Amino acid sequence: MMLWCRTGLLLLLAMQPLVLSAADMPAVPLIARGDRNFPPYEFINESGEPDGFNIDLLKAISRRLEMNVDIGLDVWETVREAFTNGNIHLVTGMIRSAEREKQFDFSITHAGVFYCLFVRKGSPIQTIDDARGKQILVHAQAYSQDWLVDRDITDHIIPVSSPQEVLQMLAEGLYDCAVVERLSALMLLDYFKIDNVALTGPPLTCAPYAFAVQKGNDRLLAKLNEGIHLMHQNGVYEDLYRKWFSVADAHARRQVMLRAGALVLAAVFGLAVAVFVWNIALKRMVRRRTTALRRSDNRFQELCDLLPQTVLETDAKGHITFLNRSGLDMLGLGEASIPNGIALSDFLPGEPDLDEWAQTGDRRGKACVVSGPDIEAFPALLYATPVVSGGSRSGLRGLLVDITFQKELEKQVIESQKLEALGRLAGGVAHDFSNIVTGISAYAQLLRNQPHHGDTVADRAESILTGCDRATDLVRHFLATAGRRQAEKEPVRLGQVVSEVFKLLQPTYGLSIMFHNTIDDENDTVWAEPALVFQVLMNLCVNSAQAMSDSGGTMTVGLMHDAAAGQAAPNTLPQRVIFIADTGPGIEPELQGRIFEPFFTTRGKDSGTGIGLFVVCQALSDMGGAVRVESEPGKGATFIVSLPAAQSPADGIVPDAPV
Repeated sequence: MMLWCRTGLLLLLAMQPLVLSAADMPAVPLIARGDRNFPPYEFINESGEPDGFNIDLLKAISRRLEMNVDIGLDVWETVREAFTNGNIHLVTGMIRSAEREKQFDFSITHAGVFYCLFVRKGSPIQTIDDARGKQILVHAQAYSQDWLVDRDITDHIIPVSSPQEVLQMLAEGLYDCAVVERLSALMLLDYFKIDNVALTGPPLTCAPYAFAVQKGNDRLLAKLNEGIHLMHQNGVYEDLYRKWFSVADAHARRQVMLRAGALVLAAVFGLAVAVFVWNIALKRMVRRRTTALRRSDNRFQELCDLLPQTVLETDAKGHITFLNRSGLDMLGLGEASIPNGIALSDFLPGEPDLDEWAQTGDRRGKACVVSGPDIEAFPALLYATPVVSGGSRSGLRGLLVDITFQKELEKQVIESQKLEALGRLAGGVAHDFSNIVTGISAYAQLLRNQPHHGDTVADRAESILTGCDRATDLVRHFLATAGRRQAEKEPVRLGQVVSEVFKLLQPTYGLSIMFHNTIDDENDTVWAEPALVFQVLMNLCVNSAQAMSDSGGTMTVGLMHDAAAGQAAPNTLPQRVIFIADTGPGIEPELQGRIFEPFFTTRGKDSGTGIGLFVVCQALSDMGGAVRVESEPGKGATFIVSLPAAQSPADGIVPDAPV
């Protein structure tokens, strides 16, 4: 830089025709003005005086050549306007350009100015090409503004009054970037402690910096060039350059060194942190895997303890080394007894060859009987496999399953088969008994129809017929229970059947129970067997009447609409729903699910058999119907019966023909 400036100085001096003396200069002070916000070139110091490289250089020239100069600094826009209007003789520092040379004359260059791109830290803008079309801050009427306009970088140039304001606005997040003189910007960033703005990329341009005079003022221009030449000769220029720019350069070098040192320290610190983090991560990984193994072991133990079967393991001598909780309970052992060398064979008497059996790989299990000093013998199945370690057998691992429950189920299946056989027998007996009753009934009808025997014989024949009817009903019970008979369906009027049931019940319960038949709808016909419908309604009404026999009450029978009826299976016939409601004591919730079981009764053995409601379910099932109960203790009970509705062929649904 110094070499370039000196070479330019010598060339320009060689072109000067002569050196003017001090007597040639006017006695009136020369008005010299400069930018008050352009350190280190020119600025207002802390004492309020003009200061900087340009000011010291002009003062040295004025003293050497005895020039009368009035030096002052102001806002650059004001200085430019005054200089353009001819109110100022001399500008202490202005960048030289072809456009400006048309308007002003310039001395030989006494410095070079570097303009650079500044951005907020973390900005994606790193080069001037990235800033194209962006909002760029500049010092108003400075060379940076002219440079951006000439190169058509952006249409969004934001001029402000000083470099300080440019940097502060950028730091506050306003606009995208800024183009500012490098040394001035670095000193301002350091002075105002702005730490979120940084220089990016190489310098955009290096512009020649010189004194400027009015166009055609050759005498003043020659005087300034002479002064600059003299300052180079006597060493004042170098002293001033070191005074102002060595500090700035040292600051820049210090910043570079600090950055480099910071990078080295960051690398060392990063390496130390990486080693530290790796060490912590390794410890955490070991701890995590240890914890995972411990959790896995605990999980295995907990799952084993949840199993109802015995999970066991033995060593090569056949001693038990592991038992889950069920195994301890099943064998009557405590956890402390396992390390004492208890052999598995002690609980499996008569099974000496467990090892050989396990090696066969039989997966079906080995039937055995488990017994011990503190437990009762029970049947079990043993599943086991050899434990091989290092090529040799080191024990057994397996399950011991208590099959007492399965044995009980086998007994129940056998009992069920016996009951099924008994049902078949009951069906056969009912068939034969029905033949006998049919004969007795025929002869009784003949006796009753003989007029010459009188009323006595007719009454006795009627009694025989009544007994035959009861026997026939008993046969129906047998057949329904044994599943040997299908219902003979036909249209049945529910209202008529209820009336017949009430006629039979009123003589017995009429004094304490009120009977209400609310069925008056003509659409009360169902497709069912009349005898079974009568049997169902009779059983349910008798059941309700017996529930109210002690306290009395009201029994109501009627039709209702039930949305749940007929939804159990698709494509079923429309259902007719009838309810039998009483005001008796009701049914406990825990008993409602059992009242339809065979032989279940809430009354004593002398009062009920527990077969009535079971037969109701069987009969309704045969006819395609269903029954359910709704009850609350103390609020009575309601039995809801659904049966297939009888419909005519015109309705599009024809019930199944009776079988």
